Amino acid sequence: MIEIDSRKIKYFDYLLFFAVLSINIIGIFTIHTTENSYIFSLRQTAWVFLGSIIAIYMANIDTRRIKQIAKIVYFISLILLVVVFVNGALSHGAKRWIAVSFIHIQPSEFVKIAVILMLAYYFDENPKSSPYTLKELIIPLVIVFLPVLLILKQPDLGTSVIVLSISFSIILFAKIKRSLILKILLLFTVFLPFFYSSLRDYQKDRIMAFLNPYSAPTTYGYHIIQSEIAIGSGGIFGKGIENATQTTLNFLPENHTDFIFSVYSEQHGMVGDMILIFLYLVIILRGIEIIKGAKSDFERFMCIGIVVMLWISFVFNIGMTLGLLPVVGIPLMFFSYGGSAILVNFFAIGILLSVRIRSYM
Repeated sequence: MIEIDSRKIKYFDYLLFFAVLSINIIGIFTIHTTENSYIFSLRQTAWVFLGSIIAIYMANIDTRRIKQIAKIVYFISLILLVVVFVNGALSHGAKRWIAVSFIHIQPSEFVKIAVILMLAYYFDENPKSSPYTLKELIIPLVIVFLPVLLILKQPDLGTSVIVLSISFSIILFAKIKRSLILKILLLFTVFLPFFYSSLRDYQKDRIMAFLNPYSAPTTYGYHIIQSEIAIGSGGIFGKGIENATQTTLNFLPENHTDFIFSVYSEQHGMVGDMILIFLYLVIILRGIEIIKGAKSDFERFMCIGIVVMLWISFVFNIGMTLGLLPVVGIPLMFFSYGGSAILVNFFAIGILLSVRIRSYM
């Protein structure tokens, strides 16, 4: 039985929740203007409704109970990744989904929050006054790299980058020796050429497209070129839904998922973009305020991981649509079509809301 009292209602972060719902509503209307608009927007509406319930439910859960299920959530996410590897649904040359009737579940999305909870649990249970050494970070690194290696096998480079970035951020906030940070950066630089050589051909093509999309405008540079045309043609006030030719004539690929920001930008222009970006900044800034008010290390590490997760989705997706970052298949949080991502992000927002409420109780 969930206990709801006046304090929970009073200290609920209405601004954060309003910003999240606003982005979702704008996203649903934008999805409705793309190909297969009716079914996609209808499904997205259902996911947003369910996600909102999850967020409100999580806001009423004590963070100590969340800590108790951290290990369970983590191990379930690993099991789901193994299921994907063994019997996942193949789509676009990748195994990233588990097909359950007409619903496709993407376990790699759930891994993001699972790793956050597990790392927060570990560092809360193993506090240190001095910086962590490499030996003391072996367990956290195993926690991170087990799911990352399984995700890379799907293959899903974008989600792997997000999980690694989130994990590295949490580890940095846990305090590690500066010399260790330099060693990690040096190792990363040394192994970067080997990492590049291990990439699949299409992944290398995406990097080449980032460097010079016009060298192959009909193949690996096509996505970025069409995205830049859509965003640029939107101008200041946009072309409107009917005149947004990149979308209506289907020049823009993946226009309901990875490149939905390009669709929105063509339709609503720079003014619309500024409104959307403002709403995202509200979420990030509210998240930072919640981090400051966290009462325990577990809450603090959780919130750091969540804010970084949301920030990376925002920056990477918009960056790749503008050609400022490589195309790595990262959806725009609360905006791109996708049930798994919507539920995970609302779950994460629910945790932020819970921490915020308890910081005043």
